[in-house]
Amino acid sequence: MVDTKKKKLGKGLGALLPGSLPNKAPDKRQAPKAPVTPDPPGQERVLLLDPTAIASNPHQPRRVFDEEALQELAASVGRDGVQEPIIVRNAGDNYEIVCGERRCRAAIMAGLETIPAICRDVADRDMLKFGLIENIQREDLNAIELALAYRQLMTEYNWTQEQLAEEVGKKRATIANTLRLLHLPEVIQEQVADGTLSMGHARAILAVEGAAAQLALSRKIISKGLSVRQAEQAAAQHADKKPRKKADEPPKPPHIVALEDKLRRRLGAKVLVKEQSAGRGRIEIAYYSLDDLERLLDIIAKK
Repeated sequence: MVDTKKKKLGKGLGALLPGSLPNKAPDKRQAPKAPVTPDPPGQERVLLLDPTAIASNPHQPRRVFDEEALQELAASVGRDGVQEPIIVRNAGDNYEIVCGERRCRAAIMAGLETIPAICRDVADRDMLKFGLIENIQREDLNAIELALAYRQLMTEYNWTQEQLAEEVGKKRATIANTLRLLHLPEVIQEQVADGTLSMGHARAILAVEGAAAQLALSRKIISKGLSVRQAEQAAAQHADKKPRKKADEPPKPPHIVALEDKLRRRLGAKVLVKEQSAGRGRIEIAYYSLDDLERLLDIIAKK
């Protein structure tokens, strides 16, 4: 079974794929088709499987597969073979992909009868983690896919942003900035996912408060073809037009600020704590879609 103790995912696929890998395409004439009985635990070797008989990873973090990029990969695979084995696990009478969805799809497009694979014993709850590590290290996910995968990992493993950052080998600020993208309206998230807006544009839009203002800025960026720098300037101009807070408005007590920050990190959402008199107060938790509300309710219900 897979070691359930914490592992640093940033160490690379070398930790996931021990041993040397083949440097040429598999010999189709001698290759058995899936399903194949996996080796005993601890005795891994490269198998040659029928790519059309391997099931996809049900926890695949990638939502979008660029057809043009897949065609290019298929051409390379058809010419040189699959250079790095995919990772699979035994799923009943067949195999299921853990890492290597794009390579498997490209092999099918290229008409290959076999693909090299290593069978690992991977638990259901680790499928997303292993799929994510590969895509992070290959930088294959768009920003929204990455944010959704981060949020799912935090929910399933009950990790804080600090723990997630340690596990995937990223800075906590990078994790936080990526997760903030999920606070944008869904329309803008789709524009980031399909490449219409860049991560830099999205960050500039996040500097503007209110969904209506954010949507207006995104339309302006797209229609005028604004650069990230120009988008940041437009966001700053919008902020300058907002009425200033009263100078005599008292700052929040440090313990309230700390509590808000703790709740934000735990819930992955905007939280306001409004302290009243006699030890009374109110907590406001913002959500941005029904899915986001359901996610928050699931987290709260666990407690």
